[in-house]
Parts: sequence; structure tokens; C-alpha cells
Amino acid sequence: MSIHQPVLPTRAIELVEARSLKHAETLLADFAAAGLIKTYALVREIRRADGPTATVRDSQIPQDEWDRIIASNKVALALNGGTVRLEGAPLKGGLSQVQITGISFSEASLTKVLDRYCAQSSKGAQKPLSAQSTDVETDAATALPLSKARKQKEVLPIKQGDLTASVAQTMQATGLGRTKIDRLMKEGKLVRTKVGRRTLITVESIERLVGAKIAS
Repeated sequence: MSIHQPVLPTRAIELVEARSLKHAETLLADFAAAGLIKTYALVREIRRADGPTATVRDSQIPQDEWDRIIASNKVALALNGGTVRLEGAPLKGGLSQVQITGISFSEASLTKVLDRYCAQSSKGAQKPLSAQSTDVETDAATALPLSKARKQKEVLPIKQGDLTASVAQTMQATGLGRTKIDRLMKEGKLVRTKVGRRTLITVESIERLVGAKIAS
């Protein structure tokens, strides 16, 4: 672990905010779930429905556990130094119950991905002056790619009786980012259907993914 220079979440958040990026907690969780940065736990206790509890110390946190942290809305708890408990499935072969204590981030991998992330954002911000004068609206979108991405329109919640939901509604209901939602659709874990140009996701597959009713 020393090679990766693990730092506490507070330091990781400082590194993100030092790049003038907003929503540091969300970015860190999304990067971790996508496997872009390495994260560690002082202790991980893993309990399967059909076996004893296994305790693993100073181990790397798998991507799928970050997916579960995001889906269960426990990102803030994870980054505030709390112990995160992820519920498991009671059936044999189902998801294990996991308890994660002492989360830290690899400073080296975080710095590397922030360099790439900010470089891509700055490329979008650089446009010729002539283009700025002829297309003000397009210029605003490219000059502020991050704020545009994070400034979301109001998204109506999924209601009881809805058969499908938009991608934005799915992101709001699960707490997952767009990249992860797209990946889950490709893997078939989220069932999508096309209506014209719109991509809709079945509510049934969303509830199956998170293991709970999400329609209000």
C-alpha cells in the first residue's frame, strides 16, 4: 500500500477541490466505482449467507462494493470516517454482507486521474474567439463542462405504477453516475427500451438491481 501513498478521505477531497472541482464526494465515489482510483480499507468483514465471517485487513476495496456504497446512499458516511455496512442477501450465493472500516485513497492514482480529467475539461474550454462571437450558447457549454454536467434540471421521482424511467430518473433513484448506468445497461443488469430517440429503463430492473422498491 505504501507505493500508492494512501491518504484519508479529507485529504482526497482537498485534492479534488484544489482543482476547482465541485461535488468532490460524488466524483471520488464515481472514480472508485469505475476503477479509476485505488481505495483501501483498514478492515473489511465479509459474511456470506452460507459461511463464516472473513476478516481482511489493509485490503483494496473492490469496484462492486463502491457501486453498493453509492446505491445505498452511504457515500457521505464512507468519506466522513464512519463504518459502512452493506446488507447482504439471505439466500445462498447472494450478495455478501460487508462491513468496511477506515477507508483511504491512493494519492498517486487520484492525482493521475485528476490530471486527465482536468485536461479534458480544459480542452473543451478552449475555442477560437470567432467561434465565441458566433455561437455564445455553444461556447458557454464548452467553457464550463463540469458545471454544466453537475447542474441538473429538476428530475421527477419515479412514481408507483410507472413501468419505465428515464436515465436521469434512474441516476437519481440509484445514486449512480451516467457512466455506470450505461455499463449496467450494456451488461443487461438494467433493461432498456428505445422509444424514438429516448432511452427508457424498466422500473422492475432498477428495483431488482438495488434490491428495494424505489417508486414513491
